[in-house]
Amino acid sequence: MNTLYFKCIFLLSLCFASQSVLAEKPGKDFLITLNGSKLTGIIKDIVLTKENSQISFENDFGDTYTVRPETIYGFAVQEVSTTVFYESKALDGVWWFVQIQKKGSALSMFTSTERKLQFTNPNEPPLIVEEKNPQVWLQFEGEQPFKVYRFTYKGLLRKKMKSYPDLVRRIGKRGFRYNNLSEIVDLYNRFHEKENTKFSPAELGGH
Repeated sequence: MNTLYFKCIFLLSLCFASQSVLAEKPGKDFLITLNGSKLTGIIKDIVLTKENSQISFENDFGDTYTVRPETIYGFAVQEVSTTVFYESKALDGVWWFVQIQKKGSALSMFTSTERKLQFTNPNEPPLIVEEKNPQVWLQFEGEQPFKVYRFTYKGLLRKKMKSYPDLVRRIGKRGFRYNNLSEIVDLYNRFHEKENTKFSPAELGGH
């Protein structure tokens, strides 16, 4: 099976999960294996560090496993009333679970953050310590993810999005700044989809 198949399976799972989250039982998380299978269960712990990224996953039979990002395609976890989706990525040569912010046909947006378990008392459960400012990553389809920084995003995106001058002219202006990266990604995908839409002869005025 190829990478495109895995991506399609994961995207379908994301769509299904987001639509049916209210119908799922509380704690009904899932992960997607490298062969495209969906395994339901409970994500018990998430540890994200430069030295070690892993999750603790309990399947529906009560068996618990430690899972590293290079061994699965991604996973979804219920947090309060929201389903949060993660995908495995090799970032600067290190495997991470990155949180999916936007998944597009041409451009996607992810965030990575350090999340550790801090044991303060042997008789109490560990505390979850997480970075306040996650690192933002963008990835064009078929290319490697790249970091986006607040002070250099304008020049970087203008260069990488030069195929769409109308979008490039807006970058840095109100509504198209660093805090609006999600909207910029959405618009880039719309430009891309419009450019690649195949019109029928009737739509083009033909017969």
